[in-house]
Amino acid sequence: MLRCSTCAREFSELKGTALWNVKLPCERVGSIVEHVTRGNSFKQTAELTHTHRTTVSRLACIAGEHAARVHDQHAQDLHVTSLQADERHGFVGRKDQPCWEATVIDPRSKFIVQNALGKRTTDLAVRLLFGVRSRLHDPHGIVLFTDGWLPYESLFPAVFGRPYQPQRQGKRGRLPKLQYRIPRTSGHVRIIKTSQGKRVVDIRIERAAGSQRRVNQDLASLGHNIPNTSAVERHNGTARRMNPHQIRRSLAFARLPHVRQTVSDLVNGVYNFCRVNWSLRVKLNEPVGRRQYAQRTPAMAIGITDTVWSVLRLLGTVVLPNPCRS
Repeated sequence: MLRCSTCAREFSELKGTALWNVKLPCERVGSIVEHVTRGNSFKQTAELTHTHRTTVSRLACIAGEHAARVHDQHAQDLHVTSLQADERHGFVGRKDQPCWEATVIDPRSKFIVQNALGKRTTDLAVRLLFGVRSRLHDPHGIVLFTDGWLPYESLFPAVFGRPYQPQRQGKRGRLPKLQYRIPRTSGHVRIIKTSQGKRVVDIRIERAAGSQRRVNQDLASLGHNIPNTSAVERHNGTARRMNPHQIRRSLAFARLPHVRQTVSDLVNGVYNFCRVNWSLRVKLNEPVGRRQYAQRTPAMAIGITDTVWSVLRLLGTVVLPNPCRS
């Protein structure tokens, strides 16, 4: 037990973490989270960890909410110059209730900047893009690569542009509608794919906004010849393998939207902070035995942390949303 020197309130040392008041050993909670984020269902995880299925569901929701708060605490003031956005299809409740998961990722560090769930409407794109803007250091220096979904094109000026008020013609009447200018340091490229059945038959690249020179500059720094969304599409496959509610060739889906959201946040938190990415490894100056490369996670590549986190460290990170007042 600890005691606050300001408000004199006593609390446990696990207060503010996902391990507070779970009534299970910490190692067992970490094992449950490991199994869930490996794509195992709640029933399989319960059998492997000798825990009741409802306990697994409860702990997954608690860990997911905590992972979302950890992401909000650390993913701020990000220095990125390009982003890729895409959506994945899933289900909630029943097979006739679709649920799309939209993701924005940094192609250099493979870090998930923002994630949003819901129906594939304009509201989903609004929550996604404005959430991304709130986490960036310079929202006016971004090149965004997306698919052909139209809300991206219509929202890009309002999210990443500079607002200005046009002058009024005359002295009476209301002011004109607020307009947005796209700075030369920003750009939006759409990769529009035409499919027949399950096969892509045509790909059309369209610069929707911004400077072509800025787009070419970012492509050269990424080492790409043509605009693409390869980083986020590769992550889609990884997310489907990690999330038990998005496994292919099965009927696995969440029964409640809250469970679907929290498990998605948990998978993203483990992916960003705990899972090393082979493409992010760096060569050591001096080999350590037979090891010549240092493995990194997306959070290490983007500069948030300097070590690979364990699942218990992610769950044990203290996040206090309401600190006491002096």
